[in-house]
Amino acid sequence: VSPPLGLLYLAAQARQALGAEVRIVDQRGNDFTQDEVVRQILDFNPDVVGMRCLAPDRSYLNVLVQALRASLPMALLVAGGPHPSSNPTGVMRQMPLDAVVSGEGEISFEMILRAWREGGGFGHIPGLVWRDSSGEIVENTGWPPIVENLDMLPMPAYDLLNPKVYWNAKNMSVVQRRKYLSLFTSRGCPYRCNYCHSIFGKKFRAHSPERIVEEITQLNRRYGVLDFDILDDCFNFNRQRVLDFSEQVRKTGLPTKFAFPNAVRTDLLTQEVVDALADAGTYVSSFALESGSPRIQKMIGKHLNIDKYLAGVEMAAKRGIFCVGFSMLGFPDESAEEMRMTIDTACRSMLHVMLFFSVIPFQGTELYRQVQEKNPSQLTSVTYEDTDYLFALGSNLSPVSDKEKLEILREANRRFYLSPRRAFRVLRDYPAKWQLLRFPPKRVLELVSKKQMR
Repeated sequence: VSPPLGLLYLAAQARQALGAEVRIVDQRGNDFTQDEVVRQILDFNPDVVGMRCLAPDRSYLNVLVQALRASLPMALLVAGGPHPSSNPTGVMRQMPLDAVVSGEGEISFEMILRAWREGGGFGHIPGLVWRDSSGEIVENTGWPPIVENLDMLPMPAYDLLNPKVYWNAKNMSVVQRRKYLSLFTSRGCPYRCNYCHSIFGKKFRAHSPERIVEEITQLNRRYGVLDFDILDDCFNFNRQRVLDFSEQVRKTGLPTKFAFPNAVRTDLLTQEVVDALADAGTYVSSFALESGSPRIQKMIGKHLNIDKYLAGVEMAAKRGIFCVGFSMLGFPDESAEEMRMTIDTACRSMLHVMLFFSVIPFQGTELYRQVQEKNPSQLTSVTYEDTDYLFALGSNLSPVSDKEKLEILREANRRFYLSPRRAFRVLRDYPAKWQLLRFPPKRVLELVSKKQMR
């Protein structure tokens, strides 16, 4: 659970550009039932309902849309986010929606609201998939428009939420129950990893360091927050921006703390950049390895320099940053030996934590397209909902048998977590040591047991 930044940006843009009255209902953050979500929406009696959805939640979206269409027959129902963006026409066919916005939504959603208010159609909105007055689905040509200068966006509408909800819920960081808020400081990732969605596109765009600090100081003033999750896809793509950001933060004199749960691009790190992040208050960060095999790195399009990855993690760990790694096992054509290369790389790193995920081909990604083209039968067993991506098979796109892959997953956790040296480093470096009492030895044993891998 984390603050729904996408909705906060859309709400702020709608208010600034159109003077719209907006309410946000965060189902995940508040753990609302579907009935409660519908009740709150009906209580507001909106002209337009916008819904964001991740792939694991798509059945919930369908139920919600059906209920809203029955209860608000005259309202405009619009969907966006990773799942609708991955297959907009398919989602429109499955659900009685009026439009699906692909990619980032501020400009497209504003254009939709203006056209709706003026009684016009949506044929002029690039990349939009929508339903005309006869019920036919229309696919507009062109790419959905993006915001080139992020500093022109209004601040996210945090006033529409109760931030305390997120301070008592499990969040994206390994450090839980924090008085924190989330930030996007950039959009777009120029790398072309085949397993990744491209909501923000491949062009890197960033807030200026001055704008980031302005947002931080506003949130501190309003909510007393000094701890921030930065959720960028590639925060450190521009080295000078990181250095300027650190300098601007230190000038405020605030004792800020930063976490990067979505990871930084590790092979771009230098000692200067790591020092700047640590000096600004970075205390926990994720580092995405994905694979320890150079061949797999090339095949998936990540092209990570593994030696530089290990060096980047070491520099961060030595500056007191708690280091969390991400990896994936079970890519197409990946051998058991290559999976163990990933385990070997993790074990010789200075990571405190490593998460060994199973590869899942999500719709709308190049990986999904490749599997669909070369081995479509593998997609029939893929499930997105109620899936444990860490401790269950999920899917297996590799030639390795399911039984052997499960054993490799168990071996990965066993070798990594049962290292006495690593256990000592976790106990020494974990930023909130009292939380370790909630993670007893029994849970550690579950991580490496066959019982967990069912």
